[in-house]
Amino acid sequence: MQDKQYHSEEVPLQKIITAENVGLFIKTARLERGLTQKDLAGDTLSERTIRRIENGQVLPNLFTFFYILYRLDLPIERFLYFLNHLFL
Repeated sequence: MQDKQYHSEEVPLQKIITAENVGLFIKTARLERGLTQKDLAGDTLSERTIRRIENGQVLPNLFTFFYILYRLDLPIERFLYFLNHLFL
């Protein structure tokens, strides 16, 4: 009996983790929590930075992304779940 091999279409990360997808996730989560862009920015980021991220103009670096997750009180798993459902 041969082991079944799992085959899936591999999608490169740069096609999944795009500025547009990250921005959509952040904007959706912010609005669900009733926060303004200023609320989300806190003392560390600017409203302009949040606006550019949410509009898909820039992909945040890891520090910024994790800071935003912290401000939204979200675990990274919530983002991974979001991405998974975009590409199913």
